[in-house]
Amino acid sequence: MRAARIRQVKREIRVLGIAVKPSGDGGRLHVVGVVFRGRRWLDGVMRTTAHELDVTDRLVEMITASPHHPQIRVLLLNDALIESGASIDPHRLSTGASRPVIVLSTERRRPAAPEAPEEAAAQRSVLEREAGPQAVLSIGLRRRDAARVLKVSTRDGPIPEALRVAGLVASAVAGCPERNV
Repeated sequence: MRAARIRQVKREIRVLGIAVKPSGDGGRLHVVGVVFRGRRWLDGVMRTTAHELDVTDRLVEMITASPHHPQIRVLLLNDALIESGASIDPHRLSTGASRPVIVLSTERRRPAAPEAPEEAAAQRSVLEREAGPQAVLSIGLRRRDAARVLKVSTRDGPIPEALRVAGLVASAVAGCPERNV
């Protein structure tokens, strides 16, 4: 996927924040996606489960089957919200969902990612944000556009609202007994 340029990042750009949490018994991984309009409104929630550690394919299925897929402009990942050894290949996710991906790292170093295929446009950088510098991997999106997306989708602190809420929902879903999910 070539680097896309977003002409105008609107205040209500729809972003999908993704979180992965293990179930209480440790046998399954709960994958939760939260669609937010910028930092303003929650637009939708989607979820799936996986038994394997690489959840990329299940995630692509979940996103493309969602009625929100046509409106989603950017997918957001945070390495702190991908728990229990789960992995998401951001390049395969970007290609499979046909959307750019922004990966935030909790560490000051640049986020690790599998090697990009030759046709993929991936940029690693450290962005200066209000909450301080943050390591970012942007796939299919130019650095400046990624910075604008993060700015309009973050209310307080370093985490965009979609990721913050996805983490909360994933924690609640993972803690529920199966009959209540």
